[in-house]
Amino acid sequence: MAEVFDAIVMYQQDRKEKDLMVKMLTKQGGKRMFYIKNGKSKRYQFAADVQPLTVATFEGTLNPTGLSFINAVKESHQSRELMMDVTKNAYMTYILGLIDAAFVDNQPIGKWYEWARLAIEKIESGLDPQGIANFFEIKLLPAFGLEPTWGECVVCGRRDLPLDFSEKLNGTLCQLHWDQDEQRMNANPRSVRVLSQLNKIDLKQLGSLSLKEETKHDMARVMDKIYDDQVGVHLRAKSFIQQLDGWSQRLAQRGQQKPTDESK
Repeated sequence: MAEVFDAIVMYQQDRKEKDLMVKMLTKQGGKRMFYIKNGKSKRYQFAADVQPLTVATFEGTLNPTGLSFINAVKESHQSRELMMDVTKNAYMTYILGLIDAAFVDNQPIGKWYEWARLAIEKIESGLDPQGIANFFEIKLLPAFGLEPTWGECVVCGRRDLPLDFSEKLNGTLCQLHWDQDEQRMNANPRSVRVLSQLNKIDLKQLGSLSLKEETKHDMARVMDKIYDDQVGVHLRAKSFIQQLDGWSQRLAQRGQQKPTDESK
């Protein structure tokens, strides 16, 4: 039976010569895989509406198991901002990849649909995409079985001292107890404070997010280590982001180098 549903297109896969498999995060039914017959054909009328990162309202069949189907598109929005900016595109792709890895298919996860849609809007409006991705990384940790303590010392509960993160103790440590873990992150207290703030807020509350490059790099290092060491999720979108970051740093370093005088 056909129904109307809201969805964000996560990714596409080729199926046979002309068909497509399209993964979507739906508001009503969680993550679903859709079979698009002749989806690769130039004549397929909804080709633009099933492109990755598209937000749309569809009419179709959401099957509880197996593949789902699309009959019509009521409305859709393709973000020009995300399509034109490779970095923003990569971060949003990464966010959807994390949601895909964290939950099984066909399970209603309406909150995550709403947050993903809001993330697109906030990245479009100019909020730092890495900060938005860090928000999702932190909020998704419980779905991966981890519930670290943020914003207070796991030993004494103090919040008024510089904090560092300890994987060993699964949370933040105040300066008085850094000796409890010699292998702590040695993170910048500012980056730990920002991550702790992201942990306690709703994405709707995030009206601005201006971060220094030094803070962003440190936040990324902390979250990458947690995901590498404890979650074990390694997404291609994240590897691409790391490559982009490496290229940006090398270009910045070249720009800072003084030109040599070849006439000597």
